[in-house]
Amino acid sequence: MAKRHIIIILGILLVGGLGIVMARLASPLMPEELNRKFITSNPLDLSQIAGFSKYRSCVGHDFRGPSAATGEKEATPRSMKHYVKVRGDLRGKNGIVKALAPFDGKIFNIDDDLSGGPGDQQIWLTPDSISPRQWQFIFFHIALADGLKKGSAVKAGQLIGTANLRRGPDMATDNFDIAVKFTRPFQAPAVDAPFNHVAQSVLDEYERHGISANDLIIPEKERDAAVCPIDPNVNYGGPDVYFSREASPGDSVWLRN
Repeated sequence: MAKRHIIIILGILLVGGLGIVMARLASPLMPEELNRKFITSNPLDLSQIAGFSKYRSCVGHDFRGPSAATGEKEATPRSMKHYVKVRGDLRGKNGIVKALAPFDGKIFNIDDDLSGGPGDQQIWLTPDSISPRQWQFIFFHIALADGLKKGSAVKAGQLIGTANLRRGPDMATDNFDIAVKFTRPFQAPAVDAPFNHVAQSVLDEYERHGISANDLIIPEKERDAAVCPIDPNVNYGGPDVYFSREASPGDSVWLRN
C-alpha cells in the first residue's frame, strides 16, 4: 500500500511539474525577450533598395497577429510588417535582389505555399538558441539559395536567397516583404516591429540613408484613429482583406542616397 501511495504522489508531482513547465513556456514575453536586439547584420543590400512601407501601414493586405508586447490583436486591419521597395530598374527581375541572414542561426521553416509559384517561398530564420521560445525573422517571396533547406545553419550576412519580383498580374513587381514574429509552445506566433530588434550598428547603416527606426513605425494610437481603407473589389481567394491601391504618402519612407 505504501509503495502505491508513493507512486501516486510521484505521478502527481510529475504532472504538476510538467504543468508548471508548460505554463512558463507559454507565458507572456519577459522584458529581456521583448527588448532583444537579435538582428545583428543587415538583411538587405541597401544599394538595391528604394524604401519601405511602414509598420502598421495601409499597404497591401491586413497582416496582424497577437502583439508581442500585449498578447492582444490590434483593433483594425493594418500591415504589421514591411514591404521592401526595390530600385525602379530592378522591378520584375529575379535572381538579383539579395536576402541576407540577419544573424547566426538556422532556417526554422520554409513555406512553399505562396501565390507566386515555384521559387516563391516564405523563409523563417531563428537565431542560435536551445530555447523553444524564439524570435523569427521572416522573408516573404524569396527563392531560397541552392544548398539550403529547413534546419540549415546560416551565418550573419550569408546569402539566403533572392527576391521573387516576377509576381502579380504583369509578372513584374517592385517589392517583397519582411516581418518578425515570436514563437513559443501552445501560443499563436506574436508580431512586433522588426526595427525594434535591430542592433545599433545596423541602424547606423539606415541612418546614413536618412532613416531612423522611429521613421518606420506608425504608432498604434495613430493607426487606430485613421482606419485603413479597404478595397472590396480586390480578393485573391484567401481570408485577408486588401487595402485601397491609392497610396498615402505617410505609409512609406524612402532611402536618401
